[in-house]
Amino acid sequence: MAPTPTHESTPITAVTAEDQALAELRRLGQRVTAPRRAVIAVLAATDEHLSAAQVAERAQALGADLHLASVYRALETLIRLRLVVHTHLAGGSTTYHLTTDSSPHRHVHAQCVGCGAVVDVPEEWLSAVSRRMARELDFELAPHHAALSGRCARCTAR
Repeated sequence: MAPTPTHESTPITAVTAEDQALAELRRLGQRVTAPRRAVIAVLAATDEHLSAAQVAERAQALGADLHLASVYRALETLIRLRLVVHTHLAGGSTTYHLTTDSSPHRHVHAQCVGCGAVVDVPEEWLSAVSRRMARELDFELAPHHAALSGRCARCTAR
């Protein structure tokens, strides 16, 4: 009788948002510098609305020796390469998000004018508006660029 073949199980590794962003950097022929790697690691690890200063703080907490100017340069490059999207909030602050297939869902932001709370809004909710503006006004909407303004339920109830 022939021996029964054995099969070693091959671990299945999930592609993380960080891995995907780094792979895309390489595919685009870009260098994977320490600041870019640190910024990607921080953004891949959260779905919070982080400013550049917060990205720098968290990168330093992870052991990266990073100056804020290096974080800004890395963010600018990653935005240009469409790996990161930024959104302007009221009061001049800006938040950053990783935009890989493995990163948290693509979304736009709404911000309460009363308390400043930021709410994630599914991107597809604005799809019909974007298509209509393109068709009727020959205007391409950039819904990620700035937060929509309004009032949250708590502030409306006051």
